[in-house]
Amino acid sequence: MTTKIGLIHSVIPAIAAVETAFAEIWPDAQPVSLYDESLYIDLAPDRSLTPPIYERMERLLAYSADSGANAILVTGSLFGPAVLEGKKGLNIPVLTSFDGLIDEALAAGSSFAAVATDPGTNRMLRAELERCAAETGKTVSLSETHVPDATALLNAGDRAAHDALVVEAADAAGSCDAILLGQFSMGPTRPLVAQRTGRPTLGAPEAAVRKLRHMFEA
Repeated sequence: MTTKIGLIHSVIPAIAAVETAFAEIWPDAQPVSLYDESLYIDLAPDRSLTPPIYERMERLLAYSADSGANAILVTGSLFGPAVLEGKKGLNIPVLTSFDGLIDEALAAGSSFAAVATDPGTNRMLRAELERCAAETGKTVSLSETHVPDATALLNAGDRAAHDALVVEAADAAGSCDAILLGQFSMGPTRPLVAQRTGRPTLGAPEAAVRKLRHMFEA
Protein backbone atom coordinates (compact mmCIF):
# COMPACT_ATOMS: atom_id res chain seq x y z
CA MET A 1 0.00 0.00 0.00
CA THR A 2 1.28 3.45 -0.90
CA THR A 3 2.24 5.66 2.03
CA LYS A 4 0.44 9.01 1.83
CA ILE A 5 2.33 11.98 3.29
CA GLY A 6 0.34 15.13 3.94
CA LEU A 7 2.34 18.30 3.28
CA ILE A 8 1.39 21.74 4.60
CA HIS A 9 3.05 24.73 2.93
CA SER A 10 3.06 28.46 3.49
CA VAL A 11 5.23 29.49 0.49
CA ILE A 12 5.20 28.29 -3.11
CA PRO A 13 8.95 27.50 -3.53
CA ALA A 14 8.76 24.92 -0.73
CA ILE A 15 6.34 22.79 -2.74
CA ALA A 16 8.67 22.07 -5.67
CA ALA A 17 11.63 21.57 -3.35
CA VAL A 18 10.00 18.86 -1.27
CA GLU A 19 8.35 17.19 -4.25
CA THR A 20 11.80 16.91 -5.83
CA ALA A 21 13.13 15.39 -2.61
CA PHE A 22 10.35 12.79 -2.61
CA ALA A 23 11.01 11.94 -6.27
CA GLU A 24 14.71 11.41 -5.58
CA ILE A 25 14.63 9.80 -2.12
CA TRP A 26 11.24 8.13 -1.69
CA PRO A 27 9.46 7.88 -5.05
CA ASP A 28 7.04 5.21 -3.80
CA ALA A 29 5.44 7.63 -1.33
CA GLN A 30 2.46 9.78 -2.28
CA PRO A 31 2.92 13.40 -1.17
CA VAL A 32 -0.33 15.38 -0.98
CA SER A 33 -0.01 19.15 -0.52
CA LEU A 34 -2.09 21.79 1.23
CA TYR A 35 -1.03 25.40 0.58
CA ASP A 36 -2.07 28.21 2.92
CA GLU A 37 -0.26 31.46 2.16
CA SER A 38 -2.08 33.20 5.00
CA LEU A 39 0.12 31.34 7.50
CA TYR A 40 3.10 33.34 6.30
CA ILE A 41 1.22 36.59 5.74
CA ASP A 42 -0.26 36.58 9.25
CA LEU A 43 3.05 36.30 11.09
CA ALA A 44 3.67 39.14 13.56
CA PRO A 45 6.19 41.80 12.44
CA ASP A 46 8.89 40.15 14.57
CA ARG A 47 8.15 36.80 12.81
CA SER A 48 6.48 35.37 15.91
CA LEU A 49 3.31 33.29 15.75
CA THR A 50 -0.08 34.87 16.39
CA PRO A 51 -3.06 33.04 17.99
CA PRO A 52 -4.91 32.72 14.63
CA ILE A 53 -1.90 30.86 13.21
CA TYR A 54 -2.08 28.30 16.01
CA GLU A 55 -5.78 27.82 15.35
CA ARG A 56 -5.34 27.54 11.59
CA MET A 57 -2.46 25.09 11.89
CA GLU A 58 -4.56 22.84 14.11
CA ARG A 59 -7.32 22.81 11.50
CA LEU A 60 -4.90 22.15 8.65
CA LEU A 61 -3.30 19.24 10.48
CA ALA A 62 -6.70 17.75 11.29
CA TYR A 63 -7.85 18.17 7.68
CA SER A 64 -4.73 16.47 6.35
CA ALA A 65 -5.19 13.60 8.81
CA ASP A 66 -8.88 13.28 7.91
CA SER A 67 -7.87 13.12 4.24
CA GLY A 68 -6.06 9.86 4.87
CA ALA A 69 -2.49 10.96 5.44
CA ASN A 70 -0.27 8.37 7.11
CA ALA A 71 2.04 11.15 8.33
CA ILE A 72 2.20 14.93 7.98
CA LEU A 73 5.14 17.24 7.28
CA VAL A 74 4.87 21.02 7.72
CA THR A 75 7.43 22.67 5.47
CA GLY A 76 7.35 26.20 6.95
CA SER A 77 10.41 26.91 9.10
CA LEU A 78 8.63 29.41 11.35
CA PHE A 79 5.71 27.28 12.52
CA GLY A 80 7.26 24.63 14.76
CA PRO A 81 5.54 25.69 18.00
CA ALA A 82 2.14 25.73 16.28
CA VAL A 83 2.80 22.30 14.80
CA LEU A 84 3.76 20.84 18.17
CA GLU A 85 0.60 22.25 19.72
CA GLY A 86 -1.68 21.40 16.81
CA LYS A 87 -0.66 17.76 16.50
CA LYS A 88 -1.87 16.88 19.99
CA GLY A 89 -4.63 14.34 19.69
CA LEU A 90 -3.59 13.10 16.24
CA ASN A 91 -2.61 9.45 16.05
CA ILE A 92 -0.18 9.77 13.11
CA PRO A 93 3.38 11.15 12.99
CA VAL A 94 3.59 14.92 12.45
CA LEU A 95 6.96 16.49 11.63
CA THR A 96 8.07 20.09 11.81
CA SER A 97 10.33 21.40 9.07
CA PHE A 98 13.39 21.01 11.32
CA ASP A 99 12.90 17.47 12.63
CA GLY A 100 14.89 15.65 9.97
CA LEU A 101 17.47 18.41 9.63
CA ILE A 102 18.28 18.43 13.34
CA ASP A 103 18.57 14.63 13.46
CA GLU A 104 21.11 14.69 10.66
CA ALA A 105 22.94 17.69 12.11
CA LEU A 106 23.42 16.06 15.51
CA ALA A 107 24.68 12.92 13.78
CA ALA A 108 27.19 15.01 11.77
CA GLY A 109 28.83 16.90 14.64
CA SER A 110 28.40 19.73 17.09
CA SER A 111 29.52 22.90 15.28
CA PHE A 112 27.19 24.31 12.65
CA ALA A 113 26.67 27.30 10.38
CA ALA A 114 23.03 28.14 9.66
CA VAL A 115 22.14 30.15 6.57
CA ALA A 116 18.62 31.49 6.06
CA THR A 117 16.79 33.98 3.89
CA ASP A 118 14.01 34.70 6.40
CA PRO A 119 15.03 36.62 9.53
CA GLY A 120 13.07 34.32 11.84
CA THR A 121 14.34 30.96 10.61
CA ASN A 122 17.71 30.86 12.36
CA ARG A 123 16.14 31.90 15.66
CA MET A 124 13.69 29.02 15.44
CA LEU A 125 16.38 26.59 14.30
CA ARG A 126 18.70 27.52 17.16
CA ALA A 127 15.98 26.98 19.74
CA GLU A 128 15.04 23.56 18.36
CA LEU A 129 18.66 22.49 17.83
CA GLU A 130 19.67 23.41 21.37
CA ARG A 131 16.58 21.75 22.83
CA CYS A 132 17.19 18.50 20.97
CA ALA A 133 20.92 18.54 21.74
CA ALA A 134 20.22 19.02 25.44
CA GLU A 135 17.90 16.00 25.42
CA THR A 136 20.84 13.87 24.27
CA GLY A 137 23.36 15.53 26.59
CA LYS A 138 25.18 17.18 23.70
CA THR A 139 26.51 20.74 23.50
CA VAL A 140 26.32 22.49 20.14
CA SER A 141 27.46 25.76 18.65
CA LEU A 142 25.67 27.58 15.85
CA SER A 143 26.75 30.58 13.82
CA GLU A 144 23.90 32.33 12.01
CA THR A 145 23.83 34.12 8.68
CA HIS A 146 20.80 35.93 7.30
CA VAL A 147 20.70 36.69 3.56
CA PRO A 148 18.24 39.62 3.47
CA ASP A 149 17.72 40.16 -0.26
CA ALA A 150 17.38 36.56 -1.40
CA THR A 151 13.67 36.07 -0.67
CA ALA A 152 12.61 39.00 -2.83
CA LEU A 153 14.67 37.63 -5.71
CA LEU A 154 13.13 34.18 -5.36
CA ASN A 155 9.61 35.62 -5.19
CA ALA A 156 10.37 37.54 -8.38
CA GLY A 157 11.33 34.32 -10.11
CA ASP A 158 15.09 34.83 -10.11
CA ARG A 159 16.27 31.55 -8.57
CA ALA A 160 19.80 31.98 -9.95
CA ALA A 161 20.33 35.32 -8.20
CA HIS A 162 18.80 33.94 -4.98
CA ASP A 163 21.15 30.96 -5.11
CA ALA A 164 24.18 33.13 -5.79
CA LEU A 165 23.55 35.20 -2.66
CA VAL A 166 23.04 32.11 -0.51
CA VAL A 167 26.18 30.45 -1.84
CA GLU A 168 28.28 33.54 -1.14
CA ALA A 169 26.91 33.80 2.38
CA ALA A 170 27.54 30.12 3.08
CA ASP A 171 31.08 30.34 1.73
CA ALA A 172 31.83 33.14 4.21
CA ALA A 173 30.37 31.27 7.18
CA GLY A 174 33.64 29.79 8.38
CA SER A 175 34.70 26.39 9.66
CA CYS A 176 31.99 24.01 10.93
CA ASP A 177 30.97 20.36 10.95
CA ALA A 178 28.04 21.09 8.64
CA ILE A 179 26.19 23.96 6.98
CA LEU A 180 22.46 23.93 7.70
CA LEU A 181 19.99 25.35 5.17
CA GLY A 182 16.89 25.61 7.30
CA GLN A 183 14.24 26.55 4.73
CA PHE A 184 12.59 24.19 2.27
CA SER A 185 12.75 26.93 -0.36
CA MET A 186 16.56 26.59 -0.23
CA GLY A 187 16.49 22.90 -1.14
CA PRO A 188 17.63 23.39 -4.74
CA THR A 189 20.52 25.55 -3.47
CA ARG A 190 22.07 22.84 -1.32
CA PRO A 191 24.26 21.16 -4.00
CA LEU A 192 25.60 24.56 -5.04
CA VAL A 193 26.57 25.40 -1.46
CA ALA A 194 28.22 22.02 -0.98
CA GLN A 195 30.17 22.41 -4.21
CA ARG A 196 31.42 25.92 -3.41
CA THR A 197 32.25 25.38 0.25
CA GLY A 198 33.45 21.79 0.19
CA ARG A 199 31.70 21.30 3.53
CA PRO A 200 28.90 18.89 4.43
CA THR A 201 25.67 20.73 3.66
CA LEU A 202 22.32 19.61 5.00
CA GLY A 203 19.03 20.70 3.46
CA ALA A 204 15.65 20.59 5.17
CA PRO A 205 13.61 18.91 2.39
CA GLU A 206 15.97 15.98 1.85
CA ALA A 207 16.47 15.40 5.57
CA ALA A 208 12.72 15.41 6.21
CA VAL A 209 11.98 12.90 3.45
CA ARG A 210 14.78 10.61 4.63
CA LYS A 211 13.38 10.71 8.17
CA LEU A 212 9.86 9.93 6.96
CA ARG A 213 11.04 7.05 4.80
CA HIS A 214 13.02 5.58 7.67
CA MET A 215 9.96 5.82 9.93
CA PHE A 216 7.86 3.73 7.57
CA GLU A 217 10.45 1.36 6.09
CA ALA A 218 12.73 0.64 9.06
